[in-house]
Amino acid sequence: MAGEDSLNATLLPLQEPIQETPNNNSITISSILNLQNFYIILGPLLSIIICLLVKLDAPTTSTKMLGVIVWVFTWWITNAVPLPVTSMCPLFLFPLFGIASADTVAHSYMDDVITLVLGSFILALAVERYNVHKRLALNVSILHNFF
Repeated sequence: MAGEDSLNATLLPLQEPIQETPNNNSITISSILNLQNFYIILGPLLSIIICLLVKLDAPTTSTKMLGVIVWVFTWWITNAVPLPVTSMCPLFLFPLFGIASADTVAHSYMDDVITLVLGSFILALAVERYNVHKRLALNVSILHNFF
């Protein structure tokens, strides 16, 4: 019986149904004008201001690049969006601003060295998850009669 109950148990906990109230669908100004939404708007706003007002003695892509840097830096500092999303911003901002093509940016993200480091991190997580480091240490200890 106990084994049968575990087979029929749900994998995820069931949530209680949400009781709807008549005012549940209305959106208030205070729910829109919060600090998190302000930070989300602040990045693009600062980027536009820099692109329009800052003039450098370099090519125009330098000013656009400065705008992208400010956008990403603002989102990074304020944590307006999750950091993985912030780290992927150049993938769509560089082509949007005409700095580089999407193909060039994507190739930069998947450079051979970056792929090697990423694979090493994934392998280290797998070793830690399945206690391979403990198994290896135990086998080496048994092999050399340290016990």
